[in-house]
Amino acid sequence: MEGTVMIDVLLGSLLAIMAFLLKRIFQLFDKLMEEDKLLHSRITDVSVEGVSRTELQGAIDRVLLRIDKMEERLMSKD
Repeated sequence: MEGTVMIDVLLGSLLAIMAFLLKRIFQLFDKLMEEDKLLHSRITDVSVEGVSRTELQGAIDRVLLRIDKMEERLMSKD
């Protein structure tokens, strides 16, 4: 083989390998972006469905009120 043909074959194979690697890298980026979108949607769903501070405080107040009532009942039986 002549030197120029050998260089052309080497460059062609190098370009084919680089094209394969770039394609694989872009596929991984696409997959990463899809997973990021899925994670973002899950976080958004949790923040929308989450309990607000006022709802939590109301539930805590109800529990404490019932504990106080039970304590009064126990004290009045003595």
